Amino acid sequence: MKKTFLFVILLFFAGHFLNAQRPSCLNDVEYALVSLKEVPRARKYMDDCFSGNESSADAWLVRANVYLQLYGYELERNSQDKKYVIRWPDAIITANESFYKAVELRADVKAPQGLLDPRDGQLLSAPPIHDLAAKAMDDKNYTEAIKLLNLVIRSYKVDPRGYAIYLGYAYVDLANCYKAMGDETNYKKILYDAVKLNVAIPDIYLNLYDLYKLENDTAKCGDILTQARKAIPDSLAIDIQGYELDYFAMIGDTVKLKDGALKMFEQYKDNPAVIAIVAGHLVNNKEYTLAEEILDVGLSIAPEDFDLNQQMTYRYYYEAADYDKIKDVKLNEKPRQYKEAEAALNKANELLGIAVTWAEKTYIIYQDDRLHNIMYRQILARLGMPISEELQEKVDSYIKQ
Repeated sequence: MKKTFLFVILLFFAGHFLNAQRPSCLNDVEYALVSLKEVPRARKYMDDCFSGNESSADAWLVRANVYLQLYGYELERNSQDKKYVIRWPDAIITANESFYKAVELRADVKAPQGLLDPRDGQLLSAPPIHDLAAKAMDDKNYTEAIKLLNLVIRSYKVDPRGYAIYLGYAYVDLANCYKAMGDETNYKKILYDAVKLNVAIPDIYLNLYDLYKLENDTAKCGDILTQARKAIPDSLAIDIQGYELDYFAMIGDTVKLKDGALKMFEQYKDNPAVIAIVAGHLVNNKEYTLAEEILDVGLSIAPEDFDLNQQMTYRYYYEAADYDKIKDVKLNEKPRQYKEAEAALNKANELLGIAVTWAEKTYIIYQDDRLHNIMYRQILARLGMPISEELQEKVDSYIKQ
């Protein structure tokens, strides 16, 4: 019995020793790569050496370094000679996966002198793979982008604290891929993972806010904005501030909305884009006079800005709509209040008479905004003014769609 037990132990150590042995052919690979700096030759040696040594962590690690340098070698050749055709387009992916596999086979695998260890190799190869994922997203090849982004995320997780911001950007892109594919479940899941990083990337918090808003969860909307405020510096918080105004409107806190809007305006009074956002929230809150005052400031800076001119149109259009509602209320009272209804109708038409001037100017600046064109046509029809064939054709095309 003792002899059998001893035999098993000897077999175990013999197997461990054999697995731990470093393939001798790696010496030629390293010499070509490190000493001679002949990357293509090292690649050839590596491919020959790798066959039959797939269980060796050292082989995977050296292979990773070879293909990482091959990636850089080909980029340099291509930059110097545009006729040079990239022969190994997946070299950076091969390198990344090989670094990971080396650690998977043996956690304590060490790189020879002159080569990268698995941690640094994964971190170094992640950015170019993220670039490939971005290109796949541009090409709407979301399945490929998801595969690449998962490699990027896995790589940055070797140092999740040090590379949290880059991990966050990868999560945002991955979430957007799932959203584009209509996979709402994974879209939410990835955003939940991303928000745990607590990094200064506004899109993470804003996208979650939008989700919570769709679910009518005002408590979570408030919580996510609070977290965003703590994580994001003021220099990056313009959109967060805009969402805070939306939140105040959602919960009906008109005082905080107005105060927040004025504070935001004072902070960014030389920024037409921010002024348009602030004015929009004030218009929605029926602060028409204040919205107009703010828009006047913006238009003095950028008189041809589409958003500012459109918001000025909204300022009069929505106030006119309020008077139309008053008219309807008066006509539905018993007895009907014809005089008050007529006064409200006249005021609505007066406001639309101003709105149409801003609507026309906005249309001249940009003719292909769907919502504006529909509103512009409605105003013209209401006032009995001529509607151009061009505008009518555009609105008709929206109906056909």
